Amino acid sequence: MRKNNALTLRPFHYVTPSISTMTIIMLCVLCPHIVMLFVTCSFQSLLIILSCVLSSFAAEAIDALLIRKRALNIPVTLLQGILTGMFLPPSYPAVTVFLLTFITLFIVKYSFGGIAGSWVNPVAISIVMAYFIGAIWFPTYIISPMTLQAHNASLIMLKDGVFPIYSFDTVITGFLNNNVFAKLGTNIPEGYISLLWDNSAFIPAFRFNLFTLIGSLVLFATRSLAWEMPTSFLVTYSFLVWLLCPVFAGGSFGNGDIILALFTSGTLMMAFFVLPWYGTVPMTVMGKLCYGISTGVAAFFIAGYGLSAAGAMFSVFCGNIFSLLIQMIENYYREKQLNRPVHPKTHHVQEHN
Repeated sequence: MRKNNALTLRPFHYVTPSISTMTIIMLCVLCPHIVMLFVTCSFQSLLIILSCVLSSFAAEAIDALLIRKRALNIPVTLLQGILTGMFLPPSYPAVTVFLLTFITLFIVKYSFGGIAGSWVNPVAISIVMAYFIGAIWFPTYIISPMTLQAHNASLIMLKDGVFPIYSFDTVITGFLNNNVFAKLGTNIPEGYISLLWDNSAFIPAFRFNLFTLIGSLVLFATRSLAWEMPTSFLVTYSFLVWLLCPVFAGGSFGNGDIILALFTSGTLMMAFFVLPWYGTVPMTVMGKLCYGISTGVAAFFIAGYGLSAAGAMFSVFCGNIFSLLIQMIENYYREKQLNRPVHPKTHHVQEHN
């Protein structure tokens, strides 16, 4: 008689992938960004990313092996280094980047613990410290009040040559207008495809928004990313930009350019890859929604219309503070529910059974 001694995990089922699996998926969807940096000969940006990766491994190795006596979490350490490097300008000295990132990450790990042990986002705090120490290396974007008052500020900047328009833009835009948007009774102007493909920004995370959007779909499809945080953040930030941004420049309500805000300052990369960092996210659905909304409000007042060199990371840092308060409220109600007295009738039934 044949016996089956194989062990399986059935009937158990994982609701979400493990942290290692989610991290590997994130690394895979970031590969096109790295490839595009090679294709566009952005070698100085690649050097900055390499410097951040090395400093991330150095900080993790000292903290994990010498202090906490545990093995390195290689995927998370690699992802942390890549994301940090992608939000730094290539003009930043590579040696300074290594030392600054290493010191910042080591202090954060030593003070608050490793992965999922810190309330502050390691990528965000590294960029914030880099900005405070070397703001001169971050680019400055200037936009006139007249442009801010316009309904299509991004289109004006495209026509003025602020953002490049590639040769393939005309062909793709014409195809989409004739075969897709014509049936909807509308069309899109030339330049938006180029802005989505590569806006030629100085900081790598601001570029290649098409790959960022495709990567986000992969993350959602594989359940590597919860929808509550990025969705609530993007909706809140986009609504405030649309409603209020022109008002600050003397314009009217409801005239803001959402495309300019989302595709020029690393907002999408921040929303899908940095905002939901392990350990900085509330546990409940309502907490995650509040976290995304509060970060969206912070992003509006810090980054404004976009075109901000480090506004996205400052927004994440402010969101981490809100998240800490939200998690304290969650813990309070969780302890309150656990300490709730059992109803006498229910207790009697349980004892009888």
